[in-house]
Amino acid sequence: MRSNPHAKRDPVPLKYARSMLQVAEAQGYNGAELLRSLQLPIDPLSPSADLDSPIDAQYYSQIYRRVMWLLQDESFGLGLRQRTPAGSFRMLSLFIIHCETLEQALRRAAEFIVFCRTLSDVPSAARRPVERLGDGTAFYRFPSDVELAESDDTIDQRYTMAHTMAIWRRFCQWLIGKPLELIAVHMQASAPDNPEYFEHLFNCEIHYGREHNAFLLAEHCLDCPLIHTEESLRKFLRDAPYHLLVSQDDDDSSLLSQMKRIVGNDLSHEFPSVVTMAENLNMSVRTLRRRLKDLGTTYQQFKDELRKEHALRWLNQPELKINAVSALLGFDEPSAFHRSFKKWTGMTPGEYRASRQSPHSAEKPAQ
Repeated sequence: MRSNPHAKRDPVPLKYARSMLQVAEAQGYNGAELLRSLQLPIDPLSPSADLDSPIDAQYYSQIYRRVMWLLQDESFGLGLRQRTPAGSFRMLSLFIIHCETLEQALRRAAEFIVFCRTLSDVPSAARRPVERLGDGTAFYRFPSDVELAESDDTIDQRYTMAHTMAIWRRFCQWLIGKPLELIAVHMQASAPDNPEYFEHLFNCEIHYGREHNAFLLAEHCLDCPLIHTEESLRKFLRDAPYHLLVSQDDDDSSLLSQMKRIVGNDLSHEFPSVVTMAENLNMSVRTLRRRLKDLGTTYQQFKDELRKEHALRWLNQPELKINAVSALLGFDEPSAFHRSFKKWTGMTPGEYRASRQSPHSAEKPAQ
């Protein structure tokens, strides 16, 4: 599926682009020449630039990638206390991509981050970043070892941590293929002068002055299966960090969300035709096709993506036989399901299930 031209781009303050360029300049690189080589229609280094004005996430991503390549430090733009060698995010992604659920991925990611920063055994606290509260909610605490560099500009630090958390949320959403339902965000920092910006960033309540930087989320999100493979991860990483800076429209009123609700969770019956779908949406077939084209997809692609999403979830339930999964997806013959699944993922259903049960996908138990 092509990138969505109508995806919402969260405002990335110009000052972040300037700070990245200034870090490059401190290492002996010419920021002005770097900008000219990128041929961007912005100039973060201009003395008259409004540093609070937003820039397109795509421009920010281009600057990020170039300076990261020059400095070989993936965290320079985040103001972290320790250097993050180039390739760290790729390694982390590969470390968690074979996890079965989001909870397992979050636990393994925390271990990876803390181990890489301490180069020693992972503290027991880092092995338990996720806490189920027993009331349908859960906490995900960001590793306390990931600290921001000291700065007199505490507001910048608040923005930096908020954007770091927002980027991580988007990565989690990509892993599970659906919104991460946040109930509240906890931040260690004090409240900023413009809390509305943070509320817009997360679209939920923000609590300041808390013990940890953390997400309070719906517990069921932790049980969501990871829907991606190493192949789709490689495609994702080619465009990083652009997709992590772009907020896809996951509003329940969006077109694709409405279409999913119309289809429902029972795919064993005949899939609605495009005519039936258009009627349910109170629009013409021509309008539906045009709106899907604007989103970079087609009705057939929507159908395939939905079936793929359900197939991955059901194949992660070992008690279900593959032929049963085929029937649940509405395929008349298991052979048709095998062909479709291999087209979607590059693997047969059996190969995918075997890959999820490999020793490398098992989470090391907490000690």
